[in-house]
Amino acid sequence: MALEASISNLTTISDLISKFGTRLAEAEFKFEPLQQAHSNFCFCSEDTTGVIRKIEYDSSTNSFIGFSTPITDGIPSVRHFQANAFEDLKMLYDKNEMARLLNVHMFQRIPTEDNPKIFPKPCLLSAYGTDNRFTSIDILRRWIYIFQSFLNQGVRIIGFSTDADNKYMSVMRLGNPPHLITKWRNRLLSSTANLCYGNDKISIKHIENLIDNTNYTKLVHGLIMSDINPKDRQNYHSCIKLISDDVLNLLKSDANANGTFAYLALLKMIMKAYVDRSTNVLELKYFLRRSQQLSILNQLKYGQLNKSISFPVHHKHKQEYSSTSSNQLDDMDTLDIEHIILAAYDQAIDVVKHSKMYYQLNQHNINNLSDLSKYIFDTLNNNSRMINYSSPASHNTADEFGLDEENDDNDDMYST
Repeated sequence: MALEASISNLTTISDLISKFGTRLAEAEFKFEPLQQAHSNFCFCSEDTTGVIRKIEYDSSTNSFIGFSTPITDGIPSVRHFQANAFEDLKMLYDKNEMARLLNVHMFQRIPTEDNPKIFPKPCLLSAYGTDNRFTSIDILRRWIYIFQSFLNQGVRIIGFSTDADNKYMSVMRLGNPPHLITKWRNRLLSSTANLCYGNDKISIKHIENLIDNTNYTKLVHGLIMSDINPKDRQNYHSCIKLISDDVLNLLKSDANANGTFAYLALLKMIMKAYVDRSTNVLELKYFLRRSQQLSILNQLKYGQLNKSISFPVHHKHKQEYSSTSSNQLDDMDTLDIEHIILAAYDQAIDVVKHSKMYYQLNQHNINNLSDLSKYIFDTLNNNSRMINYSSPASHNTADEFGLDEENDDNDDMYST
């Protein structure tokens, strides 16, 4: 009996799905419904959730679902776990792990101007079991595959949405600032890492000497031994204490601690740029208007022959004229950008002026902004290369994406 507003049983729903040909196989991406879309734009999302481990047989595809789906160049393998005999099934259980996670891809069309009040419902694109062992490059290649497949159907993806998982953040070129800060601290506390800043040694021994020095009390530097405990890897409060002005001033007065001073001074700059919440509204405004800053930088690049600061320019952008109008830059002008660059240069010189690196800069005549910018310009032009992440070729991307986090303190030698 069919009752109004009642929920059909699973068998009826399954029959309806089979009748309309909308059954979704594990790891299969369903792009065909896009042909019926009333909008040429959509937004995609991807997320992973925990599931109960269980293996089931899908008679429609003659395959078993519930195992961790293999990932090849970012794309999950469809109908990978098929068995025609009991021995084949036994081998699947012996060689494969049951999935503890389910990776789900969704997409939702964007309302058009013709029907702005009609919001299309989200649709399931694909789902498959996973062990979450794929890399950021796998995610990037999968997104490129999805983007291109949508484009072939006449639909353009305007963005991807996901949670704050570190792998996905790396693909978006967004880092986790507190994690970056603690990672710098953990590298300093590592017993195996050999850090150098030019010829200057970077060592936690300099911090230990401050704590053990009877001439300084805790009231002077504010440090205790637990702040430099290498086993406490997520001690963010310790990072704040290590970069305090009192600690930096004491290290700056020690000629043997120039490297450690520079290391912690750079850490403080990173924290101020990405973590510090005391930034005033005006600075936030300038940050949010970074597109305007890029416009000014482009203006500087176009006229770089008459400027003392050089920028690497793509061959398509090497023109003698500016494509931007200076009348649009009402709140910020070229002079502001030059002041920011000069202030950053002066701050960098202040960090290295007590080290041997500064003497080497003088020795090679690159101790002023003009010569240094030309040196960087030539170096980038000689060493720049382009990588196509959409190709299946293997690339060593652990360093670039910051993925070597589990064993980043177990290396034998580091040089900064």
